[in-house]
Amino acid sequence: MRISLPKTAPGQGQPVASPFYERVRSMKSAWLADWQDAVRQPKLPNILSALTVAAVAMPLNLALAVASGLSPAAGLYAGAIGGFVAGSLGGSPLQVTGPAAALSLMVLALSKQFGAVGVAAACLIIGFTQLVLAFAGAGRLGKYVPESVLAGFTTGVGIKLLDGQIPELLGFPELLNYQVIDMAMMMHRPQWLHHVSWIAVVSGLTVAFSIVALSRFKRVPAAALSVSIVTFVSVYVHWDVQRVRDLGEVLPMLPKLSIPIVEDERWIDLAAAALPLGLLASLESLLSAQAIDRALKNQRPHEANLELFGQGLANTAVGLFGGLPVSGVVVRSNVNVQSGATNRLSAIFHGVLLLLLALTLAPVIGSIPQAALAGLLCVIGFRLIEWSTLMELVRKEKLEAVAFCATAAGTLSGHLLTGLLVGMALHGINHYLHRGARAISTADAVARARGARAVLGREQARARVIGHGDPLPAHHQWLRHIRHDSVRSPTAYVHPQGTVIGRVVMGDHVHVAADTSVRADEGSPFFIGPNSNLQDGVILHALKEKFVDVAGEQWAIYIGKDVSIAHNALIHGPTYIGDHTFVGFNAVVHDSVVGSGCYIGIGAIVVGVEIPDGRFVPHGTIVDSADAVDRLPEASERHRNFNEDVVEVNRGLAIAYAAHDAVEESRQEDEEMVRDLAAHPWQDRWSIPTYRERF
Repeated sequence: MRISLPKTAPGQGQPVASPFYERVRSMKSAWLADWQDAVRQPKLPNILSALTVAAVAMPLNLALAVASGLSPAAGLYAGAIGGFVAGSLGGSPLQVTGPAAALSLMVLALSKQFGAVGVAAACLIIGFTQLVLAFAGAGRLGKYVPESVLAGFTTGVGIKLLDGQIPELLGFPELLNYQVIDMAMMMHRPQWLHHVSWIAVVSGLTVAFSIVALSRFKRVPAAALSVSIVTFVSVYVHWDVQRVRDLGEVLPMLPKLSIPIVEDERWIDLAAAALPLGLLASLESLLSAQAIDRALKNQRPHEANLELFGQGLANTAVGLFGGLPVSGVVVRSNVNVQSGATNRLSAIFHGVLLLLLALTLAPVIGSIPQAALAGLLCVIGFRLIEWSTLMELVRKEKLEAVAFCATAAGTLSGHLLTGLLVGMALHGINHYLHRGARAISTADAVARARGARAVLGREQARARVIGHGDPLPAHHQWLRHIRHDSVRSPTAYVHPQGTVIGRVVMGDHVHVAADTSVRADEGSPFFIGPNSNLQDGVILHALKEKFVDVAGEQWAIYIGKDVSIAHNALIHGPTYIGDHTFVGFNAVVHDSVVGSGCYIGIGAIVVGVEIPDGRFVPHGTIVDSADAVDRLPEASERHRNFNEDVVEVNRGLAIAYAAHDAVEESRQEDEEMVRDLAAHPWQDRWSIPTYRERF
């Protein structure tokens, strides 16, 4: 794209840059910067990420095309072409584009009214709309759509999706055309159960349960894996189920490039139906891009107008190949990020892979049971329903909750535009009624922009009131603890820069390193067993009047023998740590019992639990429940050997430091004696004093 410089204004040396020119220049510079990253960065992580994303996207594209009343091929090629074009030209490099569940309801209405050709023509209208929005600078408007309206819309789509797909999952014949409401009304007459295809139910539930069970493993393409297994089993045992090819044949060839033809008198109606869909697709793409920016805080933020430009070209290309509308999708984009993608090449490769799969696996795709895709869509429908958002709005802002419900009701009843307008109007009213609080929030934001960490009112400044007359704290108990001296074995060593306060009992060869803080001032007493070591920066402290009972003795903190507490760890009582245990760097143990022979990894947090002997707490793990304890693996021989080495090293260090201090103390005594002799020679000490007065 070549852009000429604007003309210079009369009498001025600088060119007058119009907002349009600045917008286009910003889009161009962002696009070039993203492509420079793509060329410069390694290619292999993006290829591997594209494989994962394509495996996730293929069954979704098939299912959403079926849910939209179109042939499966329309979803396959829309995902491939749209993903490639938007990935190449969009403004959010890690965003993945394809058919979206939030659009499926409106696309279904279009396909019923105008057919597949009308949907393709709507793609052209949507693409043109997005291009206009991009050059008009409308990318910034996405942040003004209220969460209540957007969440209400997605909830309505989710419920509507379930209403259409649960009968598909049950395998009802097309002639019956049951809906969920029909089945609910026939619960007292369960004859409809005779029409259920239990093979279809098994297919759909297998896919649904597999996706839910594998949701913890972000890089596993659960949808593709489960659909593939169900398809293989259904073909191998010759299940009599409705398959994808019954909806339309999937041909191993790219659709022909053509302009969709719609009757002249229907263009206005089609445009009226497609414009809201274009706005929705634009909004979903912008919100998805914002979600990616939040996930990657250190990355360059997306260019919103360039993203609309890429989405517009993607929908235009999809429409010319007879597909269905596409948008940026949060789920696939998150999979892309979590799979290690670093630039736009992953989204581009994803589109290429989808095209190759469609061209080479057409017969296999046609054998997929429809109920398997229905199970996938049911999971998507459940995830679109935002009950938690509704409950939060009910607690905090009742009128926003009403806006949520109004939008959802309009979506469910088929009056989408009315629902959106009512929701926006209610949000506007709520915004007006709470304008005072909004002004405070705005002032807070301005102060934060100037560098303020927080803006707090008078209620939070009561400590500034002079003479509030709080009673003095009861200090006698703490004073009693502090006055106690520690009890140390002659072979224990405490570095001069370490701090030991209160009743602390130390066994043989205990090593307390520099910068440690062992404070038995609040909770007391502490016990540190033989050969144990507290390394630099370790803190031991305990809550008052809290103990662990060990062999009839009460200890605020009990550390067994041969225990290593590594640098900057925190042990906060009441806590028991068994023999031969290692506590890693920056780990935290509080109000817990840790058995013998355990290994607590770097940065792990153990709170309020009892860990059996010989367990390994992986690095960075939070263990705060019995279930978390049950999931802990066994400590290995390597872990035990490591702790033995650390204990032996610190025993040697304790002896070495003690010997060094003894030599240093002897040297200082010798220097003191020399200074004393210089001031008072030895012969002067033996001279007999004489006094003149005697004579």
